[in-house]
Amino acid sequence: MKYRETFIINSFDVDMTKLATPVMLCAVMQETASRQCVDIGISVDDLAKYNQTWMLAKQYIKFSGFPSWRSSIIVETWPRNKTGLRALRDCIIKNEKEEEIAKSVTNWMLIDVNTRRLCKIDETIKHIAITEESVMSEDFKIKVEKFDGEKIITIFKARPSDFDMNAHVTSTCYIKWVLDTVPLEFHKKHYVSELYAEYVEEISSEVDVESIAYMKDNSFYHELKNLQTERIVFRGRTTWQKCVPTTK
Repeated sequence: MKYRETFIINSFDVDMTKLATPVMLCAVMQETASRQCVDIGISVDDLAKYNQTWMLAKQYIKFSGFPSWRSSIIVETWPRNKTGLRALRDCIIKNEKEEEIAKSVTNWMLIDVNTRRLCKIDETIKHIAITEESVMSEDFKIKVEKFDGEKIITIFKARPSDFDMNAHVTSTCYIKWVLDTVPLEFHKKHYVSELYAEYVEEISSEVDVESIAYMKDNSFYHELKNLQTERIVFRGRTTWQKCVPTTK
């Protein structure tokens, strides 16, 4: 059961290269997934009837190109698996010529909004048809491995505009903080080609967040820490390629 949407790249979606940002591409993938959830009856509003909501647990994104300002992109997504405590979803972004720009694998969980405990997927979305097709190989796993390197620290603050309809900081905001920790001069000479992400804990108030990046060659290991609780809320790894990103 696949779902498709078309988006236009606006001026506020691009960076200094006049190409769409990684955060923008993450956002349209999530938006397309949300729209499909509305269509098949498992949106945030639908789940609220059972005091449940979706929580993004893990994500992998491969960027193979970036669309330019004013171009259009096609985003296609589908639920791939729903067993136990997790639901897998795949997504692919293509340009107007149907060439791949990015692809993503995500791991979602259902939580009880009152107890914050995980709920069994099948009990809530057993009626949903799945498409047993993945953008990645069958043995692919989302795994974030820590490594040491040059340490970079930046402090961010969760602002009102960072919160989503669940009243928690959005996953795309986490990614923005992570990428903004990487120095501007590095951004000017590199672009993100891969992102591994583990969303460990929610942020539900206006707190300071410490972003730590360990740089080794053209890769970074990332952590976000809630400075109010001193707890890690995100772990990730990014791989970067040298030179200007491909325009597609």
